[in-house]
Amino acid sequence: MGLIYKSRVLLIRFAKVFPFIICFLALISYTEDVYALIRENYMQFDDGYILYKPLSWNIAKLFVYDWYTIITATVLSFAFETCWYNKACVVYLCFNAWERDYFITIELYTEYIYAICIANILICSFFCYKGLRILTSSRKQ
Repeated sequence: MGLIYKSRVLLIRFAKVFPFIICFLALISYTEDVYALIRENYMQFDDGYILYKPLSWNIAKLFVYDWYTIITATVLSFAFETCWYNKACVVYLCFNAWERDYFITIELYTEYIYAICIANILICSFFCYKGLRILTSSRKQ
């Protein structure tokens, strides 16, 4: 097998799991949000307070989840004709990015933040499970 073939296979596998990897990073962030809320662990930032999330901040030093990342995931998802769950994960990531941009502009009660985080944890967990199943099934072939 040549280098071109191996590169193609690697790119296809990457396109299959890339949205699910981003979803896993979102899962880590939301889990850390709930943990910080439970412990009432806040940090003063500019004129307000934010949740203290050191793990998410360290991940953000290496990888930034933004609209460019979502566009890349969308292009890969449609270019390689991935499964329905992959495309649904990309749609969720678009909604999640919009949600994140919107919630920065308003203040929310703690109960609302809990509800939003738990709903996102459940959705991210589902997509991470599906992504793990896709990854393990493609390795067997």
